[in-house]
Parts: sequence; C-alpha cells; structure tokens
Amino acid sequence: MEFKIDKAAFLHGLYFAQGIADRKSTMPILANVLMRTDGAERILVAATDLNLTVATEIPCEVQAEGGLTVSAKNLHDIVKSLPGDKLTLSRADNNYAEIAAGKVNYKVVGLPDRDFPKLPNYREVKFHKVDAAVLRDLIAKTFFSISTDETRSHLNGVLFECEGAGERAVGRMVSTDGHRLSKCERGLVGAPPLHPGVVIPRRGLGEIRRAIEGVSGAVEIGTHNGYLFVRNGATVLSVRLTDAQFPPYEQVIPRDHQRTVVVKHSELLDALKRIKLVASEKTWGVKLGLTKNALRIESENPDLGHAREELDVRYTGSDCTIGFNANYIIDLLGEIDT
Repeated sequence: MEFKIDKAAFLHGLYFAQGIADRKSTMPILANVLMRTDGAERILVAATDLNLTVATEIPCEVQAEGGLTVSAKNLHDIVKSLPGDKLTLSRADNNYAEIAAGKVNYKVVGLPDRDFPKLPNYREVKFHKVDAAVLRDLIAKTFFSISTDETRSHLNGVLFECEGAGERAVGRMVSTDGHRLSKCERGLVGAPPLHPGVVIPRRGLGEIRRAIEGVSGAVEIGTHNGYLFVRNGATVLSVRLTDAQFPPYEQVIPRDHQRTVVVKHSELLDALKRIKLVASEKTWGVKLGLTKNALRIESENPDLGHAREELDVRYTGSDCTIGFNANYIIDLLGEIDT
C-alpha cells in the first residue's frame, strides 16, 4: 500500500477517527485507525470501538493497493506536525507505516488490516436528508438529562422517534435520568419513519453532535441492522443502538396543569445561581414559593446561612411551596432561550 494525500483532508479524517479509537480496550487494534484502498483514487480511513464507527473516504493518489492499521492518536499527531501540504504514506515490511513529507520521515509500528473488525455496511442504508440545525437542537435540549449510569442502559441514552412523512415529518427526542425528564419535538422534514423509536446511547449521541457541529444545511440519517447512521459528505458515523425498552414517558408528563407561571428567563436563571451559593453541595436544594404574581426563591444551610430573592412573575393560582435541586432547573434554562 502506498498513497500520496492532501495533509488537511487526511487530518480531517484522522480527527474523527482518533476520537473514537479505543485506547483502553484489551484489543490493541481498536486503538488503531484503518487505512485501506478500494481500487479507486481514494483511501478509506476508519476507526471503531465496536459500538461506534467512523469511516471517511478521502481522495488521494494511490501508487499501490492494500491496507494497514496504526495508532490513531499517534498518526493524527504526526500528520498534524508535518510540514507542507502533501504527504506520502506506505506500508513497509512487518506492517510498519512509513510517512514522509519534505525532508521529514517517520516509521511507525502497525498491525495488518485483515485483523481489523468488520465495519457496519453503510452502503446498504437508505439515507434521509434532514436539517442539521434541527437535529442539533433536539440533541442539545435532551442531552443534559441522560443518565450517566451505564448499568441502566434503558436510561443511558435518548429515545429518538420520528412520525409523519415528507414536509409533515416530526422528530422527537426524550431523555430521563430518573429524577428529571426532557422531551423536545421539532418539525424534521424528510426524517425516516421511527415509530416505535430507537434508543441512542449517550456516547453515541455525543459523537453525533460532534460530527454535525457547525454543519449548515442538511445531513443524512438512516437505520439498518441495529445501527443509526449519520452521513455528512464523505464521512459516515454509525452508532450501535441500545437494545432496551425506554420507559413509557407519556405516563409521567401531566396532561393538565393546575399552576402555570410566566417568568423572565434571565431573571430566573440568575436568581437560581445566586441562591444556590448557600445551598448544600449534597442536594443543591432550593425552595420555590408562589403567591399572586410573585416567586420567592430561598435556600437555607446550617453551615453557611440563608439566602432569599423574590421575582415579579405572572401567576394567579393558589399559593404553593415546592423544593428542587437547583441544578436541574439551571441545566434546563441553559438550553432554553425564551
């Protein structure tokens, strides 16, 4: 194997690969990035941890066909440091990779590409174009309340549902950690039918967010054989879906609300941050008291003292006092701008 490639394009592919390659795995090859030619003037660059896989096809000048795997992080760091705009990479004896640019030459230990795990076949996927900004918004408004407990697989992810078709398609994401629940619904034109929905694991959702960050216009999504695929140009990210039943969230959300408060977003957020300063670090508990057109926020801590603030709000219901972990509301307000 030997190819000559544009440094910036190669670095772009390696950036995603080194983020997914698993350096802590007991399988050393999972820390490596796969490079393989496919008979055309391009190179396949891929990495996997067996649950997440990223694959990018990059144009290059192929001098000799073949494949090789080397440490994803080391290769990324080496390529980033090279001078000039072009580099040449070739496979030497004993699966070493020789990397040359100008007067700089590296020889890096590698492993044969035949030992690399089989990649999910994204060529069989039926992709659907959706707006990247809407997908980012759905993720942002539900990511913060995903459970971080990996032993509770049904909560360590977000439920992704899509209903309707074409211009009427609606995308919905729901997450909960057992203490709070977030549900976000947006028009997602062109979305694939996903009802019942699929559960995307937390880490996979984070990589999807990273892959579509800053993308304007559309990205493509699809499901196949237990994977969710996201394609942006020549880069495809595949995420193994969680085989678990998400809780029946509709039963948790009240259908009728007896009390409704309208409050300025920035005032509530700032007040919670101030009052939280004296709250217990174990619970971050604050007490919210509602009276006519007024919201009182207070916290008391025997070790620190007491804090209280009153906000003008729109409220005409009966008086009410209720306690919350302040961080739960602060996290939510961090993703809401109205």
